[in-house]
Amino acid sequence: MRFLCKECWLAHEPTTLLAACRECDARTQIRRLDPLRAKVSGSLDDGEEIVCRLHPTEPLEVFCGDCRNSIPPRRILGAQSIVALVGDTASGKTSLLWVLTERLRQNTASGVRIRQPIGDSDTQLARAMREIVEHGGPRPTPMTDADVRNYAWELMTKDVAREGWLIAFHDAAGELWRDLGQLSRDRYERFYRYLNLTGSIILAIDGDRVLEGLDLQTRGGVASPALRAAEAHEITIVDELARRVRARAQPIPVAVTLTKADMLWDRPEWALFKQDSNATADEIDRAVR
Repeated sequence: MRFLCKECWLAHEPTTLLAACRECDARTQIRRLDPLRAKVSGSLDDGEEIVCRLHPTEPLEVFCGDCRNSIPPRRILGAQSIVALVGDTASGKTSLLWVLTERLRQNTASGVRIRQPIGDSDTQLARAMREIVEHGGPRPTPMTDADVRNYAWELMTKDVAREGWLIAFHDAAGELWRDLGQLSRDRYERFYRYLNLTGSIILAIDGDRVLEGLDLQTRGGVASPALRAAEAHEITIVDELARRVRARAQPIPVAVTLTKADMLWDRPEWALFKQDSNATADEIDRAVR
């Protein structure tokens, strides 16, 4: 069982965490608390509170042993909890993340929904979306490591059987993904930790560039520098990620999503996506491909 510090992207075992008791105001390594597990009704794996050795009714505050940020101990890290949301600069990654999380705040067919944000995730995402709305487009995400725009939410199912399950993202700049093969490990240490934890990938394809490509197929002409650059960037990003996935020698699920799809909505070749089209699943699959 592991717990995530989203600020420095460390996956902690209980023995690498720190804990503080408000009653005795002392910090200690959690591994020293093992004898106390006999004093609770279940085990740590069952989501029971971790309590102080000296004050068994006092729940402990748990901290990352590296950056000292608080880590609620019930938010458990799964194999696919860390998602790489990948795409070129201004491809709509932040807006896509906002749409995904807004959907997860409502009841879904699967019954999975957000229980609560981790840290300042909601505040950060709201601030990023405000910039998009107020400035007519997103400001470029800074080319920094994983110190900024880290997002994580605790999820639960309808029967609360998966309470404590995490989903987490880092909104990295498109330039960062393109330069993945040359990034300094010293400067981007936390970003590499995030990559090492990644268990699934969402590749965002810019619908604006797709629209230009479709127009070229229909009317002919010469591709713009922006379209040629977007193609080169996306190929570079896919190649760099593929190298890392192959090196891990284990399958990682990948989803491909088309952002800014509203720009394509009135084109006849996309009419089958509308609610009243009666298109079959196979027809929709062929259109997507």
